[in-house]
Amino acid sequence: YADCPPAEAAAEMGRNPRAGRFPKDVIIDPFSRHQKDDYAELCVGFWGAGRFDSSGCDSYHLFWTAAYDLIREARFDDGTPVLSPEMDQRIANDLLLAACTDMENWNDINNKCGPSRALSAACGILFQRPESARRALDGFSKLMDDCFHFDGFCRESPSYASMHLGLMANIPEILRGYSDPPGYRPEQGERFDNINPFEHVGRYRLALESMVRPLAPGNLYPHIGDTSYPMRLGAQWLETLTDRYSHDYAPLLEVAQGADLAIKGSEYALWYRDPAIDATREANLPLRTEWFPGWHVSVMRAGKPLGDTALYLNGYAYHGHRHHDTLGLIYHAFGREIASDRGYIWDDPRNAWTASTLSHNIVTVDGQSQVTSGRPAAQLELFGAAPGIEVTQARADGSYAQCDRYQRTTALVILPGEQTYAVDFFRVDGGKLHQYGFQCNGTLVDLTAPTPAPVDDQIKWLGNLRACAPVQPFTATWQNDDIRADLTVLSSIDRLLIADAPGWRSDRGTELNAPPIQQLFAERRAPEGAESIASSFAAVIAPYRGSSPVLSATLLEPEDGSDALAVEVKLAGRTDYVISNPDGVERRFGPVTLAGRFGFVSVGAEGMLLQGYLLDGTELSCAGTALGIPVDRLEIPVESVDGRTYHLGRPLPTDVMPAGAYVLAGDTGYEVESCTENTITVRDYPAIECEQLRLLNSLWFEARP
Repeated sequence: YADCPPAEAAAEMGRNPRAGRFPKDVIIDPFSRHQKDDYAELCVGFWGAGRFDSSGCDSYHLFWTAAYDLIREARFDDGTPVLSPEMDQRIANDLLLAACTDMENWNDINNKCGPSRALSAACGILFQRPESARRALDGFSKLMDDCFHFDGFCRESPSYASMHLGLMANIPEILRGYSDPPGYRPEQGERFDNINPFEHVGRYRLALESMVRPLAPGNLYPHIGDTSYPMRLGAQWLETLTDRYSHDYAPLLEVAQGADLAIKGSEYALWYRDPAIDATREANLPLRTEWFPGWHVSVMRAGKPLGDTALYLNGYAYHGHRHHDTLGLIYHAFGREIASDRGYIWDDPRNAWTASTLSHNIVTVDGQSQVTSGRPAAQLELFGAAPGIEVTQARADGSYAQCDRYQRTTALVILPGEQTYAVDFFRVDGGKLHQYGFQCNGTLVDLTAPTPAPVDDQIKWLGNLRACAPVQPFTATWQNDDIRADLTVLSSIDRLLIADAPGWRSDRGTELNAPPIQQLFAERRAPEGAESIASSFAAVIAPYRGSSPVLSATLLEPEDGSDALAVEVKLAGRTDYVISNPDGVERRFGPVTLAGRFGFVSVGAEGMLLQGYLLDGTELSCAGTALGIPVDRLEIPVESVDGRTYHLGRPLPTDVMPAGAYVLAGDTGYEVESCTENTITVRDYPAIECEQLRLLNSLWFEARP
């Protein structure tokens, strides 16, 4: 702690953030730490130091300010003020304004700074300090700009989005309706007159909606980055959306809180909810298959937004409270998390494992975690959704310095009922060791590969390492209560390594001895003397109850030596072909001919084409039926951007961009809402500046019964 008046400590940390430069005898530490050559630091800064509490992010000062506001004009029955003039001045000057002055030295923008800005808002209004009110609004705006992507998603994780939004929530509430004192003119900018921060900071609405849009089945959050297990949807975000933006959110609020508005509500609802809200009409949470263009995460929901399936492909950039898992995969099926991410166990040394690349469903290169500093988001290359299949392809070459290619194509195939399976292609060029890692909740109960034998390998956090050398495709099966999940690895590998991985998912003591989960690594190594290796992994993931819908799976590789891959999947009554063809050159894969970058075909037992899907190509043919698109890889220059609308540099050909199609812009992409000859308007999120759009043409075919 700092052995000096609190105001001096706060001012010093403001002058020299984040820990100040104090005289060496001012900082008291039992172990004589935090001493520099000619000064000492209060190492925790405002994060862990305050005038009346142990953290600058605590809201005690704000609560006391609100309490003071409630009683400052109160009188006893005889008319005597509850607060004497001396008491009033002591509270106002020595408690509230002193605390506000302290906290206004804290200029950082981070996930804990919200309460200090809210205190500025309250004191600014209560004590006629318009510059404090401006500091509050400026902080609110900067929190949105610096800590949230343009689509509203937090730059950290869903758990930390909740923290950010919870700690900043009082800022717009306090400032709502604020006007500057009469006659006040700021040195810069305009006066505030009846300001509405909810409209002034437009990204806030998207940030509140972002707490709903990525939900997994059961209204759970996917455990992406530092997200706690389990984390469920709270009603507070929809409460604010309903009360401050539109009553159209009211039916969603009822869904979130699980009860009619008339019989349930929070303290926020007590003070702010309009009792006349009409929530009688039906509404569903705004879930759908989509790519979040700022966050760079896709969710594929098998055509049933409120169903039991969600497959996530995570392409985010590195940031605080994110993991080393760009292009990681999470698979929910039958309402449960199957292929899992272990999530976040708070400030615990075990985070070294849960955040590592090896702990995720991903390819690890050279046994190392992905780079941190400067790791960019993955570039979206393909995204498409049709009644029988959904697909995401993204590339993140910057994840490893030694790699020229780090690319994943994952397709979710939709079967009757809630049944699905996924086909996963992962291409990596560079490095000497590639480990395709995969793990599921439950227990590994079956393996068609040779019996693994113990090995001497040592990998921190992993135990019971054993290995074998499969000579043909193999299937590993996990059992989780009544659900099984099969991983069939079709590409050739050098070694299969299996390990017991930590099963804990929280920092609770009851989790310390959680049973391990079984994780496998399909490995490929560079030949002796080679500087690097190129790998193309192909796998099928099939969750199921009872018997697997997948009877067999076969890898089909073209004879021209290209990196194109196709998987033939035999099911009861049909055979599917899922094809990834990165360069789009026309090739034949078994009975299928594809000129395009992705294709899907389902053929009935009698040889008739049942379903076909062509994405980013011109032709797909099989079983005597051909699908054709006259325009390939249409790129349109962008003249200007306005909100969600791109104004095009040349006319758009007729009927090439139907609503629901996707366009690629920069390193991301959007679903098209509507278009005219000269404009394309995208759904839901602000359009980014870019020089051109690439239109992902697609065509779906389904035979009529």
